[in-house]
Amino acid sequence: MKWIFALVIAICCFFRPGFSFADDLAKQIAGTWKVVSWLTKFDGGDIVEPYGPNPKGRLVLTPESQWIIILTGANRRLAKSIDEKATLLDSMLAYSGKYIIDGNRMTIRVDMSSNEIYSGANQNQTRFFNIEGDKPTIRTPEIESAVRPGQKAVGTITFERER
Repeated sequence: MKWIFALVIAICCFFRPGFSFADDLAKQIAGTWKVVSWLTKFDGGDIVEPYGPNPKGRLVLTPESQWIIILTGANRRLAKSIDEKATLLDSMLAYSGKYIIDGNRMTIRVDMSSNEIYSGANQNQTRFFNIEGDKPTIRTPEIESAVRPGQKAVGTITFERER
């Protein structure tokens, strides 16, 4: 009798309502993450570092499924002219929104963006992720390049957990 009772309790705990593997992943990835590297591979095989070899950036993922990211080039300087200010804007990307997880796929519904690239038809952004210890890697699917017309690209960003 005790064995049956224990089995029923175990089954109830395992299949409790509202629990899913995605919920567990969401808890695992919640936190603040520092950019370690950002690589973009183009369909011709060319690999570039969009903001140089030491990009700066943070990704904040909340338990409430909020995504907030800012990426910048490593060697930015104070802007003194309009052209320098435009250069600064071209060396940063920031956006936020709500995310949902389905397996290793994350979809971010962008609600604001630093350059409006993620508005309108591009509002829903798909990312794929992999976590090894405290180092998640997030990559885009193959998409049309915004900086190289006519080429497709895959962006991959590696992070480490902020301590």
